[in-house]
Amino acid sequence: MNVVESQWWIIDLPPEWEAEQDGETIIISDETGVGEIAITTMEKQDGAVEDADLREFTLELEADFGQGKPISVAECKGYYFAYSEEGDAIREWSLRCDNLLIFITYCCEQANAGMDDGSVDEILDTLFIKVEEERSE
Repeated sequence: MNVVESQWWIIDLPPEWEAEQDGETIIISDETGVGEIAITTMEKQDGAVEDADLREFTLELEADFGQGKPISVAECKGYYFAYSEEGDAIREWSLRCDNLLIFITYCCEQANAGMDDGSVDEILDTLFIKVEEERSE
């Protein structure tokens, strides 16, 4: 297993997956290049992220693709969206945990939809959120 660590979280990757940082986003892809996972984390400075805060960020998605399905990933709560757009199959998780907003997107060509779903779900099952004291180190 490869371990990817950000300031806020840790995630395990199977050997055939790799990660790189692109600005504020961690991009994870497998060696076949079928699709990629993008993880962006935002930190709220003044308290915990509430469901209303998260819903504000998902308004555009809901307007375009319908209401997200409530979901839990690690200790995070949020909404899951799955849709097609411009020839791509897209899965999105909009999550909140303590003072963090975590946006995870998996994208691949529509022709490859579902091919990596099991692997992506297994990767997300390893997500570990650091406690606030660990985040400032």
